[in-house]
Amino acid sequence: MMRTSNTVLATLLMIFTAALLSATDFGLELKNTGGIEKIEDAEFYTDHKATLWATIPFNNANSNSLAIEGSFYASKPAGVDEFDYYVDVDLFRLSLTAQQNEKGKIIVDAGRFPVADATGILLSQGLDGVEVRGIRSFGNFSFLAGYTGLLNARQEKNLMTTDDVMDILTDDIYALGAKRAVAKVTFQFPELLGGADLIVEALGQYDLREQLDSDAYETVHTGYGTIAVNGPITTSVFYSLSGTFQTGVLDSDDTYSEHAILGVARVDAFPVPDANIYAEFVYTTGEDDFFSHLLPITFQSAGTLYGAGYGNLMRAKTGVLYIPMNVLNIDFGASLFMYSKETDEADGLYSATEVNAGATFKATSDLRLRFDGTLLFPKDDDMQYQAEITVVFNL
Repeated sequence: MMRTSNTVLATLLMIFTAALLSATDFGLELKNTGGIEKIEDAEFYTDHKATLWATIPFNNANSNSLAIEGSFYASKPAGVDEFDYYVDVDLFRLSLTAQQNEKGKIIVDAGRFPVADATGILLSQGLDGVEVRGIRSFGNFSFLAGYTGLLNARQEKNLMTTDDVMDILTDDIYALGAKRAVAKVTFQFPELLGGADLIVEALGQYDLREQLDSDAYETVHTGYGTIAVNGPITTSVFYSLSGTFQTGVLDSDDTYSEHAILGVARVDAFPVPDANIYAEFVYTTGEDDFFSHLLPITFQSAGTLYGAGYGNLMRAKTGVLYIPMNVLNIDFGASLFMYSKETDEADGLYSATEVNAGATFKATSDLRLRFDGTLLFPKDDDMQYQAEITVVFNL
């Protein structure tokens, strides 16, 4: 594993260096975060990221191009005395416009690039693969095929099985992790239902660990079908609704079905041009004789200090974003977390409440400052808090 990881890292660095030497536009972004976090005791933490980026256009219109980003990460989590380091190639995307005429447009992306599903909950990460996106008179479409096995597991994105979790327990600066083939098909039909857009999406992942790793303990294969509708209520109020059904099979010491439902409802209001008020409700099924927990391809915490994922969850969230001036924006939010089904470990459905506040200040064209504060009120524990400042400098 160590030799394979080093080979992948060396290859990616050689490609990155060659591309950088050919770039016509490049730069360096430095992002530094420091703060205090209290779970049991107040602890200092710090996080640092240096990103080198470059863009190589292949025509004057920049419709065909190569974009690359490589980063060095260093962090000292709260409660830990030593720094942790790793590197990653965040982006290596070749974009080609295959067709652009009166019939529409077709764009092909290949390499490593960010992807997301219609909900943003099931899939939200970088992926190695190919995506074809099209714009036609009847609507928009996209086809995606990719692989996770060459990504750096230190990013802690793919955590669907016990084996996936074990992959991240390493000090390697580049460690290979979950070996999954991912495919997605999306169709969007604008203004199909009384001014509302209709989105139909199929997403799936197949675990290749058993074929590529003889020591595999646990594998899981899942598929997701999503229907989403979004549109205006008034000229300044908009809604979005989505429903997803998950099905799958988990092979471990036994074989288990992985069925779940995800529902998301959201309303955004713009009472004045400089303000956005939103309310959102997320629901996922709890475990019973038929349903299991939601198992996204990409692991994401449902909150900031609330570290649990989206399984067995009801989350009501509201907030406001206000931009009083061009160089400043302010945001506030609050989330209520509940279980959709009572568990043996919890007495009742209520889990926690979280409150967030933040502000972003653009000091110059190259310097941004971000202030964040979070309070978490767990049901059976003392209040937890986090306060941090992030400085982003572009060279």
